[in-house]
Amino acid sequence: MNAKSNTNIAATLSWILYDFANTIYSMNIVTMYFSTWIMIDLALGDYYVSLANSLSMILVALTMPILGEISDRYQRKMVFLISYTLICVVFTALIGVAGYTIEILNSKLTWAIIFFVVANYAYQGGLVFYNALLPSVCSKRSIGRVSGYGVALGYLGSVLGLVFVLPFVEGNLFGLDIPFIEKGGSIAAFIPSAALFLVFAIPAFVFIKEPAGYFQHDKIKIDIRTSFKKVWDALSNTRKYPGVLRFLVAKFFYEDAIQTLIIFMAIYAQIVMGFTRSETTQFFIALIPSAIVGSTVFGILTDHLGPKKTLTIVLIGWILCLLALTLSSSQITFWIVGAFVGIFLGSTWTSARPLLISLVPKEMLGEFFGLYSLSGKMAAILGPILWATVVNLYEKHGVIIKYKAAIGSLAIMILVGLIILQKVPNLRQSKSQQ
Repeated sequence: MNAKSNTNIAATLSWILYDFANTIYSMNIVTMYFSTWIMIDLALGDYYVSLANSLSMILVALTMPILGEISDRYQRKMVFLISYTLICVVFTALIGVAGYTIEILNSKLTWAIIFFVVANYAYQGGLVFYNALLPSVCSKRSIGRVSGYGVALGYLGSVLGLVFVLPFVEGNLFGLDIPFIEKGGSIAAFIPSAALFLVFAIPAFVFIKEPAGYFQHDKIKIDIRTSFKKVWDALSNTRKYPGVLRFLVAKFFYEDAIQTLIIFMAIYAQIVMGFTRSETTQFFIALIPSAIVGSTVFGILTDHLGPKKTLTIVLIGWILCLLALTLSSSQITFWIVGAFVGIFLGSTWTSARPLLISLVPKEMLGEFFGLYSLSGKMAAILGPILWATVVNLYEKHGVIIKYKAAIGSLAIMILVGLIILQKVPNLRQSKSQQ
């Protein structure tokens, strides 16, 4: 009894710690240093960052629902999570290698984009299996809290990641010299970030165990057409699970905006608000306390109010934040809005995952988290393209106007998602049912 309890605690803590690990990658690579390396250090445009992100999401959209269905059938979520994590780690490090060793700009850019596409595909793909493992590490009644703790610890990972790599990038830590480390620019962030991701992911590899399930090696060769048909059947038969399709469509719109902001917020801070790279790092670190509070508090609210009501509150908050960014050019306003962005960013994932879990049967979670991923990643294909398109359309109006117009377009996308979300049923269970 005690051994089983200790095993469950270890699995739960390891699941939470993996959120800590993968948020290091998300913050350091996706949000901070890939875009700034391309657009500031190499002096290239939004197009290349948008292209790299969209290509990786196309791969996710094409493969994740199938892999989710396979993982459900064969109970192999951990195998896929470990594999995708290792691929992400290796190819993230290779971006740094390419930046250091390739002299010709076009070749450097080409290989960096290829490596980023693979790394980001693996990172995003791993999230499908990570999310689907949540019911395996905790009871149903504690899903909201555990999800919130994961997001909260993830943002602590953001702090550690940013602080750890800053000396490699700037040659100092907020003005303090660090012995034996020279300034390397944004490219110096990739190899240390990959190492941190790997180190903190290892406990999940060791302690998270799936329930015993049927697996036969010679049966793993699933017909691709059959797999696509199953995905199509899952989409066409969502009427069996009321609200699932509406939720996925709503998620498409609001996540389009959120994922795009994640990619370009560092660029917005430096180009529009005039922040230095070190100030941008300080800005993101300052957001972490609000993100931790937000994800934890909204995790508890999810368990008490239900995920739909909680997510509605979060999306309204997002719209207000983006409107404030559009209407104000004050750095003070930017800092204040940034604190609320931190709150609502963590809260979005905290409430969205339990909402899907409340709508579908447990044995279908892998497949439906594949569709969950498909919705978000289709949005992540469109989001960077939409951003680059709006920026180009408003090019003649100047740098500030074109980026504010792009932010305004994100607010509209979240509003559309919020309206659709209101048609999703609230399937909260009583505690006796849980």
